[in-house]
Amino acid sequence: MVLKRKRDGPGQTDATAPVITRPKPGTKVFASGKAVKDGLATGSPQTFVSFRQQIVTPYSLLPLAINHPTVIILQHYLDISPTCDEIFKAWQIGDQTKNGQQTQAAVELLSEIINILTTLPFFRSSVVGLINKIVSNTDPYHEYLNRLIQSGSRDDVYHGYLLASAAMGVDPPSSSASLGSSIGRLGMKVWAILVEGGSIRGLGKQLGMRRRNKEGMVGYGEPDPLDKPDIRHLILRLILPLFATSAFHAHARSILPPLYSGLSDDPPITVYRVLTALWRAISGPSVGLNRRTSLIMFHEKSLEHLWQLLSRQDLEPTTSKTVSEVVEAFLEAITTVPGQGICFVDEGWYPRRVIEDTSGAATDRGDVPTNGGVGDGRDDNWKKGLHNRILGNVVRKVGHKAVDDDGLVGNWLTKVFEACPELIAGYWAHSALAVEPRLNARWVATMAYINRIIALSPPPLSTFRQPVPTGSDASSAPFRSQPPAVDVMIESILPSPLTKSHIMKGLQHTDGLVQHVTAAVLARGLQKLCTIQDLFLQIETEVGAEPSTSQENLWTRRRRELEMEARKRIPELSVIIAFAQKAATMAPADADTEAEIALTAKSSMLTEVALRIFELCNKAMPSMASEMKFDVGRLLVSASSASAERKARREARAGSVVSDSGSVASVGTMGTAGMGGGFGQARGDVEGFEALSQLHVLQLLGEVRDWNWMNKAAGSQYTYLYHILLLNLSTQQLVTQMKTVSLVEHLLLPTLLYEHDPAELSIWLEALPRASDTVSGPMLLAQQIHLLSFLDDCFRRAIKTPYRYLEDSFALVPDFFEYTRPSEMISPVLMTIMEQLNAKITGQLISTEAAGVVLVYLRRVILGLVGKQGDLKFLLVVIERLDDILEKAKESGQARIGLKDVVQGMKDDLALIKGKGIDRKPEVADPEAHRLREEADWASRSFEWTCLNRSTAQWTDSKSQVGLVETFIVSTGETTILRRARFILHLLSSKKGVLALLEARKAALDLLHQSLNGTSTDSRKAQLKLYIFDNSDLRKLFLSEEGDDYRSQLDRLTVYLDESVSPDKELGEAVAVELVEALKADKSGMNSARNLSLIQPWKRFIQADSAVKALRYIVKRSDKIVSAITPQIVQTISTIVMATKDPDYMMRHIATVIQLNILPSVVALLQEIIITRDGSIKLSKISLKKATIRDLLKTKENAAFDVISLLVGNSVDTARSMLSVLTKDPGELEDRRIIPTVAVLLDLPNDETLDVVSLAISVITTTGSQKRHLSSAIRIVGRLYESQGEKIDVLIKKIGLSDFSLPIAQLVEHLADEGHQSSQIAIRHLVEIGLQHAVRVCSKVGDLDEDEVATMVSLRHAIDSSPDIELQGQLAEPFITAVIQDRLEIEDAVDLAVRLAKRVEIKASFIRQQLQALFSSSAYHRSTNSSCPTSFKLAYVRLIHALFSASTYVSCQPNFIEPLVLLYRGTMSESDRLILNMFQLFEGYRKLSTSSVLKYWSANGIVGSGNRSFDALTSLDPLRVFATCQAYPLHRTLKSYGKPDEKPDEGESLYDPVFVMSLLTCTLCEGNVTGLDWVEILRSNALGLTLCGLSSRDKEVRCVAGYALAKAFTLILKKPFFERNQVLYTLRLLRHSIDAPATRLPTLTTLFFAHALRSLANPSHFLYPLTSRFLLQRPIFDPSDTPMLYGMLYASGDGWKRERGWMVRFLKEGVKSEADWRVVRRRKVWSLLATLFSSSLDPSFRRTVLQAMESMVDIPAAARTLVLRDGLIAWLVMQWTNINRRHANSALKGTKAQTWEKDEKAMMLNIVEKICIGMIPGEKERIKDSKQLGKWVVQIEILFKRVLETDTDIERLETLSRILYRLSFINGITVTSSILPLLVQQFTSLTKAAAEGGPSERITAYLFHAGLSLRLEDLTTKNDVKDAIEEIGWRAEKGDAGQELANWVKREKRLVEWKE
Repeated sequence: MVLKRKRDGPGQTDATAPVITRPKPGTKVFASGKAVKDGLATGSPQTFVSFRQQIVTPYSLLPLAINHPTVIILQHYLDISPTCDEIFKAWQIGDQTKNGQQTQAAVELLSEIINILTTLPFFRSSVVGLINKIVSNTDPYHEYLNRLIQSGSRDDVYHGYLLASAAMGVDPPSSSASLGSSIGRLGMKVWAILVEGGSIRGLGKQLGMRRRNKEGMVGYGEPDPLDKPDIRHLILRLILPLFATSAFHAHARSILPPLYSGLSDDPPITVYRVLTALWRAISGPSVGLNRRTSLIMFHEKSLEHLWQLLSRQDLEPTTSKTVSEVVEAFLEAITTVPGQGICFVDEGWYPRRVIEDTSGAATDRGDVPTNGGVGDGRDDNWKKGLHNRILGNVVRKVGHKAVDDDGLVGNWLTKVFEACPELIAGYWAHSALAVEPRLNARWVATMAYINRIIALSPPPLSTFRQPVPTGSDASSAPFRSQPPAVDVMIESILPSPLTKSHIMKGLQHTDGLVQHVTAAVLARGLQKLCTIQDLFLQIETEVGAEPSTSQENLWTRRRRELEMEARKRIPELSVIIAFAQKAATMAPADADTEAEIALTAKSSMLTEVALRIFELCNKAMPSMASEMKFDVGRLLVSASSASAERKARREARAGSVVSDSGSVASVGTMGTAGMGGGFGQARGDVEGFEALSQLHVLQLLGEVRDWNWMNKAAGSQYTYLYHILLLNLSTQQLVTQMKTVSLVEHLLLPTLLYEHDPAELSIWLEALPRASDTVSGPMLLAQQIHLLSFLDDCFRRAIKTPYRYLEDSFALVPDFFEYTRPSEMISPVLMTIMEQLNAKITGQLISTEAAGVVLVYLRRVILGLVGKQGDLKFLLVVIERLDDILEKAKESGQARIGLKDVVQGMKDDLALIKGKGIDRKPEVADPEAHRLREEADWASRSFEWTCLNRSTAQWTDSKSQVGLVETFIVSTGETTILRRARFILHLLSSKKGVLALLEARKAALDLLHQSLNGTSTDSRKAQLKLYIFDNSDLRKLFLSEEGDDYRSQLDRLTVYLDESVSPDKELGEAVAVELVEALKADKSGMNSARNLSLIQPWKRFIQADSAVKALRYIVKRSDKIVSAITPQIVQTISTIVMATKDPDYMMRHIATVIQLNILPSVVALLQEIIITRDGSIKLSKISLKKATIRDLLKTKENAAFDVISLLVGNSVDTARSMLSVLTKDPGELEDRRIIPTVAVLLDLPNDETLDVVSLAISVITTTGSQKRHLSSAIRIVGRLYESQGEKIDVLIKKIGLSDFSLPIAQLVEHLADEGHQSSQIAIRHLVEIGLQHAVRVCSKVGDLDEDEVATMVSLRHAIDSSPDIELQGQLAEPFITAVIQDRLEIEDAVDLAVRLAKRVEIKASFIRQQLQALFSSSAYHRSTNSSCPTSFKLAYVRLIHALFSASTYVSCQPNFIEPLVLLYRGTMSESDRLILNMFQLFEGYRKLSTSSVLKYWSANGIVGSGNRSFDALTSLDPLRVFATCQAYPLHRTLKSYGKPDEKPDEGESLYDPVFVMSLLTCTLCEGNVTGLDWVEILRSNALGLTLCGLSSRDKEVRCVAGYALAKAFTLILKKPFFERNQVLYTLRLLRHSIDAPATRLPTLTTLFFAHALRSLANPSHFLYPLTSRFLLQRPIFDPSDTPMLYGMLYASGDGWKRERGWMVRFLKEGVKSEADWRVVRRRKVWSLLATLFSSSLDPSFRRTVLQAMESMVDIPAAARTLVLRDGLIAWLVMQWTNINRRHANSALKGTKAQTWEKDEKAMMLNIVEKICIGMIPGEKERIKDSKQLGKWVVQIEILFKRVLETDTDIERLETLSRILYRLSFINGITVTSSILPLLVQQFTSLTKAAAEGGPSERITAYLFHAGLSLRLEDLTTKNDVKDAIEEIGWRAEKGDAGQELANWVKREKRLVEWKE
């Protein structure tokens, strides 16, 4: 007895799963399937409960093992009752008797069985059968299911969804499934029955029915809520797989809100599952479908529910992540990745184009003309301009909630703003952020949030460019003419909530943290403003370069407007300065206590951010900074620091610069900041924030305008330059050093002091004494003060009068400097220093110590200047002048102790460089000697000093050498490398000195090699090469024996010379000329071998003149050279031979050539000469004597035979001599290498017979022969077959199977092509043994090589060329068997098998056997795969078709037809047409239809259900079907399979209309087509394609199409559906337009009706209202008129552009025959298109118009009418001119504009070519009737000249050449003689880099054949025509038009010369 459940009380909302009391354990257990069946057959609810209790399995434990007891008992039960009839019967009885308990028990058990078995593939078919039974229309169970779900009882609802969710889990839909896939069909049927039954209406409300605990709260205790699901989770399990389906989308509006709102109460695993399903739904393979799905699945409210989940921290068990992390990742995926989810790609700061006025015209600027709602919440125009409206509303609703405790919402919103910058402007007005400065954590978090948004980078640069079509390169598009709106940009820089008042309050706040946070946000905004302004400057530069009618660059104006708007939002600069001064004076002078130290740190932080703001203000808003009268130099040096400077100087003089702490402060930089005295940021002993402040000051000084750095600092006697240099020398911060150097370069390089050579400044800076960690102290500080104070005075004087000092330097050494070599000039500062030294030493205004410091510094500078000078004369004079100054001082009584020694050191340095043998004495630590304190540090970083002081051991030590290279070459700039390389050249110029030893000089040469290797800039490298190879001393080493010891190092330098670079070539040629002259100077020849070895590295630079001189010397002194010859010398002589370009001289001295063993180089010379026109003429004049030929033959070298072959082929005299030699000495014919020569001789008419047949056959049959010898031997055999055929037959019959190879196969191919009747026996013999050889090849183990495959190709060609030869089946069958068994992957082998199957009579049993083998092979399964190569499948199908058609008696069997279904794709490809032909052969032979087989066909290549032909029809791709309508194959016949395709993949994009019509006819004949089926047929476009069949040229196709349409019309009348009446009306109009049965309609008519039917199936298409209005307005349709012509071409509504483009495309696709032309001619369509083309500037529209015209001229009648009546050619000439003019004057530049122009011109030339194709046949008939030449030919000539006025490319030239070739067939035409020279001239001006078989080869062939039609008088009277013919003839002769034509031209040329 079943216990009753307590009745629910009123208002009770408990939705827990109903509990049927389980029996006690052991009450009822089923042990077998029969027991289960018997128990369930009783219908007792308790039995159902007991069995369910036995098998019940929680969801989390699935799947079970296949041997699990539960699975086993279910298997046993299903074996007895496969369809579970007992359960369904109990369900049916319970429903009929209203027994809820029985119904629930049956449904619950059925659901449990389905859940368990779904996860086991073994039971797939059983479970599918159960679900099919539930959803079947013939069974009532789908009604029972809907009745349960719609019941008022929670228990019934629960059990209904329990079964529905289980059924959905069997075959759930998948978003990743391909189109047409069967995956998910069962699940969709389940959903369909719920929709049709009305169960979906209450599903949204039922989503709130969830499990609750005793307290009424939601509670889920299980790990997985699906273990004991409630109604909500059952519904979720049902709908989650459906998210990506359109069927669910129709009901999403009522289902999704309760789904999202309940997520907050769902357990974590449920949230994860929902989000996973959502993600799968929007991440399918189709981007467009994903976008539509996202818009349906997500809206503002759903995102609000999602981001509110970010606060949940409970853990999700499957991922071990919190709900917050899962939701955050999901939100970021759908809202922060453009193009994914609801985050759509925007245009940065540009709004979406919107329509503002009633006329439909959008704003030209592309932005919303209103304010856009920024700061105005009541204006919704901002929404209209958004690309992401959903996200825009979401971020506005989030508002201030973005500032939360954990920051997750703020982080998410920041990423949203980063992906969609357009949202920022509209966000601030609704953010409600509290930004009033106050000291609390909330305000700091708010400011940090604002700071993060401001810190986002600007939109990508591509968003500022004009939009481009999808897939195009956006980087090449021009920038937009209009910049973004200021109010949009400024909100991303300085947001409106952060007002000027807030910033001022924050900066003036009493708390330092508030001040710093406010300043940091302000600095971030200014930094972003700088970034945007730099971006605008970049755009200004590019936009400014383009022509414009505007007087001002709009981007410049917008940049100024942005600056002015920013100024309104920040405080005045005085406020910022006051803030900085207050921060700087905050800290005490000496911080002792912790409070004071903290105050100092606070002061440093605030000062740093203040200076940063000041620097950014100056950079971003220079106008604001210029309005403030503030000397920025005071930031560097203050008055207090100046007073400290004076104090330090006094202490330095007194020797007490050391402070109390023992450290040394930087003199002049020790002041403290004061309110009126500046900031003093030039201290060198700073770190941390103070060092960072220092960098801000230096950056500011480099950017400020009109700052006079030569003024003296406030309270200081020195300029700012002094303080900058002192900071550079005293700081220990590397970044500060770099900044100071950069600042000095910024100040000095633009002046005349260093303008001549900016690199010289580095010499002066590197020589300064710098403090370091190892060297410091008061003495070094004093030396720095002495030096900088002196230099400061010198720089001031030099900058005031620079020309005076320049003139002094020029006068010091007259004519030394040249303005053409500015890099060698010296800065005028040097003359200033000399002048000031003279004045101050003479006037005793400088101390000896200070003067010593200056002279030591000057010594360093002069040593560095050595690398700038080619001659040291100037520097020596400078040193002498310094010596004179000291002499004068001595004469005046001044002691000046030690200064003379410094000057002497300068002299010693230069003397050592010049190699005068000065011995460097070790320096003694003399306290009186003048030296800088950091001498050792400077010496370690000075390359020049290091080189002068390196010991011999250091020069020879490899490690030391590597260190020198890495320190001074690799890690330095290129200008420094040049200077140091030149210094090395100075050292190499002397044999003594530093590089006196051999190893040292080698090391120096290695340094030059490393210098060349380290220089990458072309100009720098060229300059360095000039220094090295133009150096006279180094050149001596290259040219004489002095360099023998360094030859390897010198050769390494020579490698860097590139003969293709003009300067390098000049340097190399100069050396080569000197080497040749040295060779000639050796009269005795004793040193000739050594001189030739010297030429070896320079041989590539030897020119023709020098080569001729050298060769004459070599020939004259050959006896001396031969005795010492080496391979290197032979190579050098060979290069000289090649350089002479004089083969005649070599032939005259052939004996010497043989003696020197340089015949190969002579061959190379002849091969190089012969490819030039002049060289070919030169070779034809060479005549070898018989003795010379005999000498060459005696050498027995391959090169000798090559020489003879080349000369015999080009010189008639040599050919006569050779023929005479071979006639008198037949023994020479025994050498195989003579074969190429004999092949040439046999082409000449002569009475001599050469017995070479045996030799030729021997060459062919011998393995290892060269290809050239083989081809010549094959030609000889074919040439001699007429005269010596019997002898050849005898020799060929001796060839056996073992001798067969590729050459023999090529021989039989050649004989078959020749077609001699006498050669048939030989061909048959060779083919027979060839087939036997092919059988062996195909049957061997392993892969085939290229020769074996080529052998089968030659055999196939031979069989094709010999149709009269009878082949035996016993030879063909083994080969076909071998191919099918082992070589189906070899396409050439399969092709040969196909030929044999068609040529040979094959046994029926053999055909049956081989067809079975073909269908059981792996090639069959590979061919059924969509990834199979098209060529492989085609070859495979051809073989099947050949065998199939060989015997229909055998092949027309069902077992041979059924496998073809998987192979067939229904397309127009050759393979599919062959398969369809096999279906037709079967039907014709068996008189049976194949429709029963084709029911199982599917377009996606899988076997269908086979229920109806309708399923196969609807599997067709509608887009491809309609593409077939647009490109309908008019020549397709009903029964034939047509011609073979030229390309394997041709036709795959179109369906076969014969197959589609047959499939539609089968569907209609089945008679069970419902109304919804008719809608699907309309959507498949099959009816439209059948309608297009009425335009076919084949009458049978038209009859079938008419029958199918009549049948469809009859059936549509009987089935009601929404579109029926309109479809019938459309078909009636079509029927009434047909005059008689099988009448052929124009393609325009049928294509228009196809468009109309397609729009009926897709009412959302823009064409639907247009076609419907057009058809419904008229009672009959006129097929002789163009439909909707004027209304579409001249549309004026919103979609005018789309409608006009559609009409032109319709004309392009519809005009295919003369009937179509008559239709469009009636309305003067061509004239309308010509007018539209001329008035339009849209490149895509113009291209479509030209394509429409091109389709018209394909029709001969249309071409004649357009040319003769409408002046088409004249119009093309005019448009060509307009295109040139338009693109020359247009502002559109770049690759895209050039592509548009190129495409238009190419289509125009295609039109001209098609005109010629249509006009030439008629014109030839006119000429035959003695009529005058048509005027259109003259117009073609005008067009040619117009096209050739400008440079043309190779593709255009090919089209022109092809047109001229076609015109040349007209007799008496004069265009050829006038146009051919122009084409040849253009052709020769193009590059010669065309590949073989490319355009150049075809152009040459066209022009050559066109030239053959010229009249003789044109060649004799017109020199340009003669030159053109000679040029193109020479190109054809050298092989530019293919080897076959080249051989013909050579042969004819030899015959003509021989006769002459």
